[in-house]
Amino acid sequence: MRQLANGPAAAAAVVLTTLFVIAASGCLVVSGSSFDQSGVKVSAVTTGQIEAGVTTEDWIIATLGEPSTRTTVSETPAVAILKYEYTETKSEGGAVFLIFAGGSSRTRTDITYIEVTDGIVTRFWSETSA
Repeated sequence: MRQLANGPAAAAAVVLTTLFVIAASGCLVVSGSSFDQSGVKVSAVTTGQIEAGVTTEDWIIATLGEPSTRTTVSETPAVAILKYEYTETKSEGGAVFLIFAGGSSRTRTDITYIEVTDGIVTRFWSETSA
C-alpha cells in the first residue's frame, strides 16, 4: 500500500489547489439586482388629506404635481379625471458561467384616480396591481 506524501511539499500542494479552486469559482459566479420606479406615488397619508366637496384641483396639483393623464368626461365637460400612476419593478438574477442562469422580476403598479367637477374634488380611489 502506498502512503500519501507528508511534509512541506504536500501542504503547499493542498494550499495551491485550494487557492486555485477559490479563484476559479469566484470568476464564474455573477449576480445582481435592480429597483426601478416611475411616476408619482400617492400615499395613504396624502389621500387622507383629500376631502370630497372641499379640496380643489389646484391643491391636488400643487401637492402631487401634474397627473399622468387628465381626461375630460365628454358628456360632462365640467368633470375631469386625474390619474396618478406609480410603477416599481424589482429584478434579481444570477448565473454560473456556461452552466446555469436564472432571474425573477416583480412589477407593482399603483393608480390613484381623482374626479374633479368645476375644480373641486368629488371623489377619489386607488387601485393596486401586482
